[in-house]
Amino acid sequence: MAFWDEITKGAKDAAAFTMKKTEEITNLAKVKLALHSEESKLEKCYSEIGELYYDFQRKEQDHATEIAALLLEADELNTKIDALKAQLAALQNDVICKKCGAQIPVEATFCPICGQKQDEEEINE
Repeated sequence: MAFWDEITKGAKDAAAFTMKKTEEITNLAKVKLALHSEESKLEKCYSEIGELYYDFQRKEQDHATEIAALLLEADELNTKIDALKAQLAALQNDVICKKCGAQIPVEATFCPICGQKQDEEEINE
């Protein structure tokens, strides 16, 4: 019977490992999708700001109120994007460089993109 107990335990361990990995992949996919969605909204927001500014410059139409509202929306979207990028980095056991915003390995002493020295407290976040 010990043989079957070991097989059963092995199967349960394999199933638990598979479920954990599936959950990790699902969480990564959800965060990536949310990040893409927010980045798309931000691009649309920037485009609208550009169009309104163009109208102001070429057609002398005042869109100050609309532009101000879109700037606030862009700020909110950038905040959401930064949070999603940090969440994605954490799920991938990485950190975000405070200088350039690149996703880098948690053990990196310097950012491989911009060369910024990573503080110990940033590495351990």
